[in-house]
Amino acid sequence: MKEPLPLSANVTSEYEKNGYISIETMCPPEEVQEIRQTLLRMFENRTGYNEGAQYDFSGRDDPDKPQTFPSLHDPSHYAPELLKTQYHKRALAIARQLLGEDAALYGEHALLKPARVGPETPWHQDEAFRSPDFEYRELSIWLALQPVGSVNGCMQFIPGSHKQDVLEHRSPGYDKALHPLECCADFPRDQAVPVPLPAGGCTIHDMRTLHYTAPNSSEAPRLAYILIFNVPPTYKPGLREFPWLEGRRTDSQLRKREWHRRGGIAVEVMRRLPRARLTNGKWMAWAAIRAVSKVWNRPR
Repeated sequence: MKEPLPLSANVTSEYEKNGYISIETMCPPEEVQEIRQTLLRMFENRTGYNEGAQYDFSGRDDPDKPQTFPSLHDPSHYAPELLKTQYHKRALAIARQLLGEDAALYGEHALLKPARVGPETPWHQDEAFRSPDFEYRELSIWLALQPVGSVNGCMQFIPGSHKQDVLEHRSPGYDKALHPLECCADFPRDQAVPVPLPAGGCTIHDMRTLHYTAPNSSEAPRLAYILIFNVPPTYKPGLREFPWLEGRRTDSQLRKREWHRRGGIAVEVMRRLPRARLTNGKWMAWAAIRAVSKVWNRPR
């Protein structure tokens, strides 16, 4: 017997209309705490820092100073149990309902906004970080690991913004050593909709949906764990140009390059190959190469 779809027709219709939805309960409370403790431990130990996987999202990396906005890419590389959770299982089912049966995990991202000082994440579209030579179908599932609201930086969205093209972006202060991108085009910021969540709740948004999170001015850290799913992108060279990506060189990229030179490339191959894709029944060599060599910058 076929399992029932995780989302109702009304909810999927809302996603198609607005470019985002929210779910109050994505996984059980005990799992929320397990995920939270696992991620906090990795941030405390600076797991993945020397490989370029952990970095300061809002500023330059300095190993002798506290990070203002710690970020960790693909934490399951260091804690495989994260992909054995109810959260992952349910997220995959939702992604396949919204994107199709070919949907699979593209990557993960953990973001920690420290108490009182955690900065904002600028308005942006996720696709602005990706190669302009591909067409994508992708979504992100943003899990709150404690209650979130306007005080500690819940997600905010511009409804319907996923229906427009990728808008112009830039590096904050035009400093291409920083990780974030910010949308510098005109859009109706006054239409922003904050989405508060309980611990274990999540938002789901399209990669073109404009979104933002405010600074964390609360007395507790704000931690989020994001899973990104897509179907195999379609290669279309010369499709468009993203000049804001040209010349970006972050500290974490330099560390990752040095780690590869020290032999980390073999580890990267073993980690990334399971996520390389089959498209139209043929093995895509470029997919494997990109999976190994990419430096993935995906803010939330």
